[in-house]
Order: sequence, then C-alpha cells, then structure tokens
Amino acid sequence: MARVLITGSADGLGQMAAKRLADDGHEIVLHARSAERARHAMAAAAGACGALIGDLSSIAETRALAEQANAAGPFDAVIHNAGVGYRERRVETIDGLELARLLGRGRRVERAPDP
Repeated sequence: MARVLITGSADGLGQMAAKRLADDGHEIVLHARSAERARHAMAAAAGACGALIGDLSSIAETRALAEQANAAGPFDAVIHNAGVGYRERRVETIDGLELARLLGRGRRVERAPDP
C-alpha cells in the first residue's frame, strides 16, 4: 500500500480522503495548521500514522512544514488539499443595512433587525 501525505486534512475533503485511504489500508500522514487541529484530525482519522503541523499562510511555517515532510518521508503520493480561505468582511450601509455585491453591482439588501 502507499504512504500518502494529505495537506489540509484536519477537516472537510482532506479529512474524508484521509479516512477513505486509511480504511483502504494506506499509510496516511495528516497535516493541520495547529497542534489542536492535528489532535482532532488524528482522532477523526483513527487509521492515520501521524500529523505534521504548519500554517500555510505563514512563509516561515510553510518552510518548517516542508522540513517536517522531508524528515517524515518518503511519500508515494502527496495530496495538496490545503488552501488559505478568504471571505470578504461584512460591509454595512450608513443606515446599518448589509451591503451586497451581486454581479459586480452594489445593491442594498433590506433586512429587518433581529429581535
């Protein structure tokens, strides 16, 4: 069976891939951006043999992660699943309503205040 490193395997698709490959008998090494997330990932993918830690939004931590991977390798395959998420901040109009951008055009969304 193959030895596989899966980046971004603390949750979502990466975690599902880790579980599936481990269930199929592959040797899986997980990756998470923090020690806490690595612990949760190891608990969720019980068949994994270890976890590497590094936040890919940091150049220094990315380099440290590469060093960890080189030390833990070799790997038969690497699934690069990690991504740095981006979400626009919430913008309100002057009267406190949420501003929505649809198809490049600014429009106001009228919404009743929460009780």
